[in-house]
Amino acid sequence: MMANWIDYLSLVLTFSFIAALVYGGFVAVKATSQAVQSTKEKLKTKGVNVSKHGVSVKTNKRYDREDYLDATQRGFIKAMKASSAGNQSEKLLNGESQREGSASDKSERYHLRSRKAHTVDK
Repeated sequence: MMANWIDYLSLVLTFSFIAALVYGGFVAVKATSQAVQSTKEKLKTKGVNVSKHGVSVKTNKRYDREDYLDATQRGFIKAMKASSAGNQSEKLLNGESQREGSASDKSERYHLRSRKAHTVDK
C-alpha cells in the first residue's frame, strides 16, 4: 500500500505545527529573559541589586545602635497597640476597667449583642 498526497500533506502540516510551537517557546523564553534583565537594570539604578545570591539594598544612611534600638522600640509599641492585650492595658492605664458600669449598662450591652429584638428602657 502506498501513501497518497493527503498523507504527505498531513505529515508536513504536523511537522510545521510542532516547529512553530518550538519556535514560539524560544521566542517566549527570550522575551522573558530580556524583561527580567531590563527590570534588574532599572532596580540597580534605584539602589536595589538582584542577583542569584539574593537581594541587596544600597542605603545612604548608616544605623548605629541607638537608631536600631529606637526603631525596635517603636515597632514594639505599635504591635502592643494593635494587639488586644495592648488595648486592655491602655484602658487600665486610663483608669477604665472592664468590670465598671452599672447593671443597666450591662443589660444594654447584652440586649444589643443578642439576636432577639429587645427594647431597652433608659
